[in-house]
Amino acid sequence: MTNETNDTNFIALLTLGDMRLLNIKVPEHLADNPDDAVLGLLRSAALILAERILNIWEVPQEDIEAFLVNIADEALSSLLVIHQLLLVLFPRNEPSKYIHTNNKNYDGRTTWQAIQDGESLKVRKYLEHKSLGGGW
Repeated sequence: MTNETNDTNFIALLTLGDMRLLNIKVPEHLADNPDDAVLGLLRSAALILAERILNIWEVPQEDIEAFLVNIADEALSSLLVIHQLLLVLFPRNEPSKYIHTNNKNYDGRTTWQAIQDGESLKVRKYLEHKSLGGGW
């Protein structure tokens, strides 16, 4: 965990407060930390997790490799958070169904197409609004 979101070794994810609001289990050793503390992963671990998520989303292998080769920290963070938010919003559905369905919020493109087009932060903010902003 880190509060230094600009630390290049760590990829910032959610604050512990957001995790608590979403009913995502906060790691036991962080249970007493304040709500504004940011959960982070080492970049190397985040890349491994991102590849697993993209496989879960049934993204073709060549797209996975092309997407992750030079991924920026913000896009990597957003990808990991998007997956977690989809699990919260749609606990009974496979995330790949949402990822590969055309969506009016992304100009009729699929969520994956929006992410590939560099709009992962836009997707993240939309899903955060839906889950944390009372949009559902």
